[in-house]
Amino acid sequence: MQRRNLILSALSGALLALAFPPLGLGFIAYVGLGPFFLLFPQSDHKGALLYGFVTGLVFNVGTVYWICWPTLAGGVFSVFFLSLFFMLFALLLNLVTRAWGRKGLLLAPFLWTAIEYLRSFGQLAFPWTLLGNTQTEYTPLIQFASITGVYGVSFWVVAINICLYSLFRQIGLKKARVGRRLFSILVVLILLFVLPYVYGRRVIPKERLKGEVEVAIIQPSISIDIKWGPEGLTISFATLEQQTLRACPHRPDLIIWPETATPCYLVRQGKYRRRLHSFCDSVKTPIFTGSPHYDFQTRRFYNSAFLFMPGERGVQSYDKIHLVPGSERVPFSDTFRFLKKIALRAGDFSIGKRFTVFQHPKGRFSVLICFESIFPELTRQFVLRGAEFLVNITNDAWFGRTSGPYQHAQIAVFRAIENRIAIARCANTGVSMLIDPYGRISGATPIFTPRILVDTLPLRRGETFFTRYGNLFAKLCVAVLGMALVWIMVGIVKRLKNESF
Repeated sequence: MQRRNLILSALSGALLALAFPPLGLGFIAYVGLGPFFLLFPQSDHKGALLYGFVTGLVFNVGTVYWICWPTLAGGVFSVFFLSLFFMLFALLLNLVTRAWGRKGLLLAPFLWTAIEYLRSFGQLAFPWTLLGNTQTEYTPLIQFASITGVYGVSFWVVAINICLYSLFRQIGLKKARVGRRLFSILVVLILLFVLPYVYGRRVIPKERLKGEVEVAIIQPSISIDIKWGPEGLTISFATLEQQTLRACPHRPDLIIWPETATPCYLVRQGKYRRRLHSFCDSVKTPIFTGSPHYDFQTRRFYNSAFLFMPGERGVQSYDKIHLVPGSERVPFSDTFRFLKKIALRAGDFSIGKRFTVFQHPKGRFSVLICFESIFPELTRQFVLRGAEFLVNITNDAWFGRTSGPYQHAQIAVFRAIENRIAIARCANTGVSMLIDPYGRISGATPIFTPRILVDTLPLRRGETFFTRYGNLFAKLCVAVLGMALVWIMVGIVKRLKNESF
């Protein structure tokens, strides 16, 4: 029996992993949890924890294995750490199914969503593999994310799993009432697809949105070894300037270079700052670029982005707020000072404090540097402060030719839908692309290939429910989880009291 259960656990983990980019098999997520649900309720919580761990282990090996490319230790830690959330889900699911039988599975979407939401907080936050992220290719079905956020889509996927699981279970039963139950399940399942689809078709305009800001995205495709090698700075400037000159005949309003495009302290090293000012003046176009930054007053390092305007000596800037744990910053190093001695490959950066909105003649915009694009609330804060379009710059060369760059690119689709805002994504080695406010992608580039992408972006109009109220839906799921646990604990206490008399 345990061998069978372990196989079912591993099968669920594998199916869920296959649903993530770049395979284009997002529909597999609709049945991915089915084998896992067959395991509940367990007679003891130890078994539930074991099967949750196996599911999480297989899932995370299949989805975030690419973390091992830049850091083997970080990859191994991530796989095991993220598997703890599957164990928590299994434990809670076992609690509710033991208390209420298989009807307790109806709480699974609330449990899953609450756990996904809670794992987006703290210095180890890494909401990369949210179940909703498997659905980015089905834009008509996920437009309700402008109300619920991506967590609502995760809830929806788990709900579909519950329906399909219940459907096949009812088919296997031979009871008089099965026909009525089967019909009810089918109705719910159909509505779960029809209602989002109808809503999506209603809100998505058939015609392409009129662009108001023309952007030129420069994908130089410079490898990590070259960029940070002895000739990296010379090669980087030469490559970026050559590609920019090729884009200039299109007369863009904004030229975008990727994260750490200039591998130097650009605004602190006069020679290179003057060079970029001069180049910006010569092409008569604003240039937006990522670069490391050092503050001499505070002696702090930052992963930053800068906007150079032609004819102006001042530079607008943003310092990255949400740093990659274990790569850009050692978690909890401010509390435990000895952790600062741990050497990081990328650098030990400080946390930015300002939600910068860059002022451009054609429209205000904000930037998401690298994996900041995976945080819905962070993106929302920029929009609330007046950003009319977003720029996502990144350097995914660290991930190699893995699924990492494709997963990272697709996640940005939800940030666009949630806030109905266009996004220009510029990646050093790809995937670079443009996303309209409805999550429709254009111009997606291949990885590790130099590319120039020129197109127009529409400016944001109005405010979505999500932008105004944030992750209200996810918070409601947390509240439901809390009430369910209280109910179960009260029942356990009452049972213990009755047994004592």
